[in-house]
Amino acid sequence: MQPWERRLRDLSQLLKNCESTYFDPDLFRQNTNQFLQTSRTVTFIVQKNKASIPNFDAWYKPNVIDAWGNDKIMTWAKNARNVIEKEGDLDMGSELRTSLLFSHESSEDMVLSTDRTELLKANLDKLVRRARASLPPGIADGAVLKIERRWVANSLADHELGQALIYIYGRMHKICETLSGHLGYKLDTSIPHPIALGSIAQDPGATRYMRLNKQGVGRSKSFFVSRDKDYAAPSEILELAKEVKSSPKPTSLKEVHDLHTKMARITFEVNGNHVPMLFLYDDHWKQIDFISTAFTHQSDKFIFWRTIAERAASLRASALIWTSEVWIRDMKDPLNLPIGQMPIVGEKLQVIGLDVSDGYEMTSFDITRASPTSKPALGLAIEKEGFADAKQIFFAAPVLAAMRAVRS
Repeated sequence: MQPWERRLRDLSQLLKNCESTYFDPDLFRQNTNQFLQTSRTVTFIVQKNKASIPNFDAWYKPNVIDAWGNDKIMTWAKNARNVIEKEGDLDMGSELRTSLLFSHESSEDMVLSTDRTELLKANLDKLVRRARASLPPGIADGAVLKIERRWVANSLADHELGQALIYIYGRMHKICETLSGHLGYKLDTSIPHPIALGSIAQDPGATRYMRLNKQGVGRSKSFFVSRDKDYAAPSEILELAKEVKSSPKPTSLKEVHDLHTKMARITFEVNGNHVPMLFLYDDHWKQIDFISTAFTHQSDKFIFWRTIAERAASLRASALIWTSEVWIRDMKDPLNLPIGQMPIVGEKLQVIGLDVSDGYEMTSFDITRASPTSKPALGLAIEKEGFADAKQIFFAAPVLAAMRAVRS
C-alpha cells in the first residue's frame, strides 16, 4: 500500500468518528478538527513522493490544481485547516430543526428551528397542527416530518458539516484512485469508497422521519446487497453484457441514455418486469454509483430523492439515469384524494437521463397485457413523452440543484 493510501484509510476512520460523535459537541469538534487536518496531508504525501511518480506534473495539475481551483468546499477545507492550526477551533453552531415535507422541493417545506432540545416536542406538535389545518387531505396523506440535528460551520454556512466532510473525503479518494490508475494498479480494497460511507452523507446520525398519518419514527438507510455467485444469467443478458463491454465508452448524456434504454428493454423482456434503478455519472461519463429502491408510500419518494441529492453532491456527480416502471393515474381530484387511491389507467417503463447542464433524455414504453395472467409486453419506444424539458421532471429537481450547488 502506498503512503498516501494509508493516510486516506486513516481519513476514512476519522470520518466514521465524526459520525459516531455527532451528538457529543466536544468530541465532534475534536474529530472534525482532526479530520480537516489529516485530509490536507493526503496531497502533501503525494507531493513528497512525486519523484517516484512518472510524469507527475502532467498528472497533478489537471487532477488536483485545476480540479480544485474553483471548488468552494475544498477551498474552505484548506482555509479551515489553517484556522485550526494557527487560530484555534472553527466557529461552529448546532441546532435542532423540524420541517414538514409534502413535495420534492425543499423550498416548499414548513420549517421550525430551535437550539434547545426540550422545545423539539412543541415544534412537532405545532407543525402537525399547522399541516392538518392548511394541507388538503390528498396532500397531507403523503406528508412527512423531518427531524434534524445540524452542525454548520459559520465559514461554510450553506452546507451541513457532515455532508461537507464526506464530500472532502470523496475528493481525496478520487485523487488517490486517479493516481493509482496513472501508476497502473487499482486502489487498495481496504480503503472504503465514498459510497460505502454514504450513510454519513445522507444521515450523519441526526435525521429522523415521521409520517403525518402514521405513528412511529424512522430513518433513511442504504445497504449493500452481495451478488449471488450461483446466479446464471439468461443468454439474452449475457449477450447484452458482451455487447456493452465491447462498445466504445459513452461520451454524452444521449449515448449513456441510449445504452440504458437498451439494457432496460432487454431486461424487461427477459424478466417481465424492471425494478427501479438509479445510476450516477461523473464529468467524464464514468459510472460512480448505483442504487435501487422500493417505494411503499408517496412520502418514501420525497425522502428518497432528497437523500439522492445529498449522495450526488458528496460524489460530485454530474448526471443521472433513472429507470423504473410507473403507473399512470387518473388525477381528477389530486387535492382531496391521496395518490395511492387514484385509479390506475396505464403502465409504462421509463428511462430518464438528466445532467447539470439541463441535458434531458427520456424514452418510455407502454406496458401491455393480453390478459391479467399473461406476461407483460412493451410497446414502441416514445421519446420525451409528456415532458418538454428537464425542469418538468420535478422529482429529480433536488438532485440537479445539489449537483449544481457544489460547482458554484
